[in-house]
Amino acid sequence: MSSGSPLDEWRFLIGNWKGTSKGQFGEKGVIESHFVFSMESSERFIMARAEAWNEGRFVNKSISLLFYDKNEQKFRRKSFFSYGFVNNEVEYARSDNEIKFDMEVEPLPKEFEGIRWRSYIRKISERKVAMGLELAREGKEFRRYGETVAVKTS
Repeated sequence: MSSGSPLDEWRFLIGNWKGTSKGQFGEKGVIESHFVFSMESSERFIMARAEAWNEGRFVNKSISLLFYDKNEQKFRRKSFFSYGFVNNEVEYARSDNEIKFDMEVEPLPKEFEGIRWRSYIRKISERKVAMGLELAREGKEFRRYGETVAVKTS
């Protein structure tokens, strides 16, 4: 059932995905990620459950909720990580195939002090997406911190 929301354009995510990145997100080697996207707890949310592994070593788990805030007319995403922090993300730019978010981390780990974060999700095709993070230290431009390219498996 369609809700008439911009979220409808992202329903292609529903299903299982497998992603990889190499030497990114502060890790060395290949990081394998597994994502399961579903409509939880209603059609107003796309929930993602994810796990990341670095060459057989567990890195982290996360749960995120993507939703469209009709009042603000922006996408928002809340991501909860096994590291013990939450990313609060608010859309700052959007196109037909990409959502870019400004991101605040809470509680802010000491190693993140003085760093501004952004994230994004980009549709490459109905079966391929890129998800990533950018960071900027005080007075510097944003640079990519890591990107995972994921392919839909079912």
